[in-house]
Amino acid sequence: MSRVIKYGIVGIGRIGRSHASEMASYPGKFELVACADHAPDRLENLPKEFANAAKYASLEEMLKNDAVEMVTIATRHPDHVPMALQIMAAGKIAVVEKPVACSTAEMELLRQASAKHPGKLFFRHNRRFEAAFIKVRELCDSGLIGDVQYIKLYRSVGYCRRNDWMTMTEFFGGLLSNWGPHLIDQALCFLDSPVTEVWADVRRVISIGDGDDIFKIILRGANGRLADVEVAGCNAMPGREMEIIGSKGTIVFNGGPIIDVRYLDPATKLVSTKPHPENAGLAYGNFEEKLYFVEAKYQVPAISMSIIWAHLYDAVVNGVPFPITFDQAYNVVKVTEEAFAKSGFAAIKNFKSKV
Repeated sequence: MSRVIKYGIVGIGRIGRSHASEMASYPGKFELVACADHAPDRLENLPKEFANAAKYASLEEMLKNDAVEMVTIATRHPDHVPMALQIMAAGKIAVVEKPVACSTAEMELLRQASAKHPGKLFFRHNRRFEAAFIKVRELCDSGLIGDVQYIKLYRSVGYCRRNDWMTMTEFFGGLLSNWGPHLIDQALCFLDSPVTEVWADVRRVISIGDGDDIFKIILRGANGRLADVEVAGCNAMPGREMEIIGSKGTIVFNGGPIIDVRYLDPATKLVSTKPHPENAGLAYGNFEEKLYFVEAKYQVPAISMSIIWAHLYDAVVNGVPFPITFDQAYNVVKVTEEAFAKSGFAAIKNFKSKV
């Protein structure tokens, strides 16, 4: 019989409940035995996954439950690191929801605690396992479009005057904190190289809260690749989600089940030629060669982002390296921090932790 990881959740809102439903899809691997939330109403009328979970008003109380081996953190953002430190100090596994930290200084605290409690810290960058992202990376790595030059990652969350706590800087809210970690993590994977330069614009347009609702970040890798990351909550006409430009073609993902690729036919021979200094012809182009392209469509694979829990199980139980390393998570926080600094947008104000 396989080992079952008995776990608890702190923070029983939308994200905490999604943790429970996702792990329920891996029967025999996880068992929800406890949950905690400081708001009494959050502990009432819970989904079926919580039927056998002991309920607590605080993380401290839940950590006294010896049956709890692992805790997933789904609370307000500035609580993530203090709670992870508490959980590890109690000898239990901490799974940190994004944003995994509000600063690189907080990440250094996690680094120290993780060194003291090895194998007890995991980060839930679940969009590392987004199906279209996985397939597009595979196509890039295949060499189909030649040398990757530009990576454009866009996401729109609609035109929405959002007004919950995730829009408030008091709680490290705003799109850069909420959605930024997802696409920054993907961008760093596509860059596959240390970041040498960060440019950013972060602003609030229509959000009810004082956090940002649109941002653009441009990252330059040491290998020359450029990543353009943009997320908007004020875009009434959203477009494509991914566009990868290579030396021999382009990959485009518009959302949905299909990825479009247009690339130079491998049979095409590029003519060795030079530019002409005399007057150009009256039409645009190069008339000394004709290029032939292949237009292909690739199916987005049937991969659920919840597979992150299967990877976590294998890491805890079987010692398989977890795909999201500490340094990778650190670099996401570092880019986020630098983007806020470069843009001049205030990331966080006046938070009082409930830890």
